[in-house]
Amino acid sequence: MKLNLGCGPKKMDGYTNVDKYDVFEPDIVQDLEKFPWAFEDNSVDEIVMHHVLEHLGQTSEEYMKVLAELHRICKP
Repeated sequence: MKLNLGCGPKKMDGYTNVDKYDVFEPDIVQDLEKFPWAFEDNSVDEIVMHHVLEHLGQTSEEYMKVLAELHRICKP
């Protein structure tokens, strides 16, 4: 599985496009600051986040939770 997280209006072919706003009509509506994410452990081959990561986590603790989720869902 390949994910385009925080896709906004820029959906990518061949990726599961994810955004927290349904107005963009993503494949999956998911707030990336709500945990756990709706993906299995070790299930993702590739993640694209164009200008997204820097907008996540209001605190360093929340930011580290985002990084932990990225680590959890990526294949080793």
